[in-house]
Amino acid sequence: QRPIEGPQRPIEGPQRPIEGPGRPMEGPMPPPGPRRPGPEPASDEPASDDDSDDDGSDDDVDDFLPTANEAVMEGHKKIVSCMALEHTGSRLLTGSHDYGVKIYDFNGMKRDLRPFREIVPMDGYPVHALSWSPTGDQFLCVTGHPQPKIYDRDGRELGEFDKGDMYIRDLKNTKGHCSPCTGGAWHPYEKHAVLTSSADGSMRVWDVNYLGNPRGAQASVLKPALAKPGRVQVTACCYSPDGSVVAGAVSDGSIQIFPTGSGGAGFRSASVGLVMPPSAQCHFDNHWSYASRPKTTVKKSHPPGETVTSVAFSRDGNTLLSRCQDGTLRVWDMRNPSQVVKTFDDLETTHEETTVGFSPNDDFFFTGVDAPMSRADKGDGALAVFSKSKLEMVRKIGVPGNCVSALWHQRLNQVFIGAGDRKSGCTRVLYDEKKSTRGMLVCVGRKTRKESQSDFVNINVQSIAYVPHALPMFQEPMPGQKAKGESFTAKRKDPLRTKIPQEPTPNERGGTLLTQHIMKGSDMIGEKNWRTQDPREAILRHAKDAEENPWTTNNAYKETQPVPIFHKSDEENSDSD
Repeated sequence: QRPIEGPQRPIEGPQRPIEGPGRPMEGPMPPPGPRRPGPEPASDEPASDDDSDDDGSDDDVDDFLPTANEAVMEGHKKIVSCMALEHTGSRLLTGSHDYGVKIYDFNGMKRDLRPFREIVPMDGYPVHALSWSPTGDQFLCVTGHPQPKIYDRDGRELGEFDKGDMYIRDLKNTKGHCSPCTGGAWHPYEKHAVLTSSADGSMRVWDVNYLGNPRGAQASVLKPALAKPGRVQVTACCYSPDGSVVAGAVSDGSIQIFPTGSGGAGFRSASVGLVMPPSAQCHFDNHWSYASRPKTTVKKSHPPGETVTSVAFSRDGNTLLSRCQDGTLRVWDMRNPSQVVKTFDDLETTHEETTVGFSPNDDFFFTGVDAPMSRADKGDGALAVFSKSKLEMVRKIGVPGNCVSALWHQRLNQVFIGAGDRKSGCTRVLYDEKKSTRGMLVCVGRKTRKESQSDFVNINVQSIAYVPHALPMFQEPMPGQKAKGESFTAKRKDPLRTKIPQEPTPNERGGTLLTQHIMKGSDMIGEKNWRTQDPREAILRHAKDAEENPWTTNNAYKETQPVPIFHKSDEENSDSD
């Protein structure tokens, strides 16, 4: 019976032919999931090819895109610019322009969807990129500062990369970035390799194992080839899925592909053979390598001067996507990079972190679109989903505000969207109870405990420190300070006190406080006001003092005063005769 069982096995399964005319298929139904629909039964009237293709693409998106349910995680004060989800799908990172990073744990989070930790990597610098390590024990945080940082799984800082010397012209001789960073990514498989890009015009690969080493953690420097002398910026970077090449978007309009590995082809040592004395002018031996000749260059991919916000490789590495701030999304075939495959226009964006990426099955790709005029009050943004095979838009999911960052996780089959505006930011999660697994499904059903009046907490009375005047009714201001609500700023904010007119100063004349101060210092107001006194009385009040103490007035002129000679009139002379 063995030879009979052999040829019958390939017939079993979902592709088993129908037994008999009109007889339904026997056996269990195929499992649900991202599966293309089977061919329709033949009919007498032939159907058009265009209609069948359109229906098939719509069904594919409906079967695979999880849009049945939505959850919103709020908390950011500005737009969510980047996100990173661990490979196992248990922890989520969200970065924003409010300089903060929130860490969510789906296994411990409840229905309130609150993060278990919030960190501020560099105050005053927005967060541009986040990336998990392949093992999930560390993550990379890239801000607008020239020094990216490495954190552990729980958000504790492990260290930061070195900063380069801005006065060195050749970028290969600096041990770090000397301008604000624009992007970064962790290697897909190597635990120690990290890639970053900067506005100084370079991409750098770091070795995390040497983090904190005095010689630095820089492993290699990637210098883009320039069409003409000058400075350029690398606005976006990414690894290929297998980690064999690195793509960087340059501000001159080109996208340059470099091989990875400091010892590979195209890399040269950056060490300096001659060291000049004295020690203050010595140049330390550069232990890293550099590459200045890209493997592949996509010339004029976008207009020069425009910012390319994101680049992404497909799973097979043959397709490259580039998202630009001029509102375009272009598809490139890496086997023939000289010609663009498709250009999608009218995708408005004004943010430098607008993401582009592929779906888990590599059949679709997506990007974010801002609201009209980048204002939430003018309308909603959207997440645009395109078909990779037909190169057309198949879905557009509306999002309140601007849609900047997006993430479609492979294991969870859930879509994470970072949106918001200048006033607030949030992370929206699209999932389906039938198509998605774990992730948001784990924490949405957990109810938060409500506080009760019968709650009791044992308090150790011996460890309580009693502070004098701790109650508000006994609090008094410190010497030299005003009480709460009595300061000038507090009075200005009080809506009732601001309406009360200023009371005039009693028994004094004058206008503003400055005028009163000047007049009082000049004895023009108050008890010593000389304008209200008799000038003769003011002089004679010193006569008695002058008689009693003549030395105050006469001694100064006692020896120098001439003898007085009085004039005699004619009448006085006649009388004397």
